[in-house]
Amino acid sequence: MEFGVFYQVPCGEEQTPAARYSDVMSQVRLADELGFDMAWLAELHFARRFSVMPAPLLMASALSQTTQRIMLGTAVNLLPLHHPLRIAEEVATLDVLSGGRAVFGIGRGSNPNHYRGYGIPLEERNARFIEGLDMALRAWTHDQLDYQGQFYQADGIRLEPKPIQQPHPPVYVASNGADTFPLVGSLGHNILVTPMIITVEGVSNGLAVYRETLAEHGHDPSAVKVVVNVPVHVGETPESAKANFAPTVNNYLGTLRSMQNNSRGSSRASQLTYDDIYGELGAVGTPAQVIERLESFHERYNAQEFMCWFNIGGILSNAQVARSMQLFAAEVIPHFRKRAG
Repeated sequence: MEFGVFYQVPCGEEQTPAARYSDVMSQVRLADELGFDMAWLAELHFARRFSVMPAPLLMASALSQTTQRIMLGTAVNLLPLHHPLRIAEEVATLDVLSGGRAVFGIGRGSNPNHYRGYGIPLEERNARFIEGLDMALRAWTHDQLDYQGQFYQADGIRLEPKPIQQPHPPVYVASNGADTFPLVGSLGHNILVTPMIITVEGVSNGLAVYRETLAEHGHDPSAVKVVVNVPVHVGETPESAKANFAPTVNNYLGTLRSMQNNSRGSSRASQLTYDDIYGELGAVGTPAQVIERLESFHERYNAQEFMCWFNIGGILSNAQVARSMQLFAAEVIPHFRKRAG
């Protein structure tokens, strides 16, 4: 079992992007020291209260110089918003700077404001995603790239630098729609899932389809990883853990509802309450309680990694997050490593 830390980096009016970036840098350095396996950085745009991290690969590059062993990934780069050759160059650069620690986490995204801001039709996102991924992988694995797609073309391009990891950094695809699970399975890539977005049942059913499709297309299900995003907070007592995590979760949920009120459509996540996170979707409590909850998630999803979201709404102080991470590393991680051993 592996454990990662996840950052979306919301920023309230009383906060500054510089301070929030400093928190991320400090906490990922701590995660590296404590033995976490991965740092996942989200790409989001045009909504300060929701996120001030539009360029996660820049953040990952900075982290590559202040960490030693932790893998550095995007969860996710919104691939249809970028030219695939540019993304391939930047991920390869990160892989070189980090000594082979880059992870290529990608997704399509579904926020109309992102596509509107970049002038890309939302209805093109699926086709752009599939073509962009194909082109990026080919750019890494071919000395010279000739490519004629619907959206992207290349004539004799030699991408430099190439990644250190061969044939390329590991690929993880976010799957928060029913149609994505069979697509990722057919391609044979690792998968990122978020029960908070598509429900526990949606993830369970989707992973069943994913694993069936892997086998149907000749991929070994045991050779890929399932990563589950989980809001996590560890405290000394059940009462303090529940109470201390509430403000940051409620800020996140309030942001979702505010964004929902300013847009059309509906979001399942915007209808959640703190009790939903505490009682079903998160792992909140003493180390023993968190272990019990993660054990149940592992049994349900057969996950290979938990992506821990320690400060979901950005409200907890750096010291509060650090203490939660330290308790997690001291008592939760050893439980699962001992069992695996």
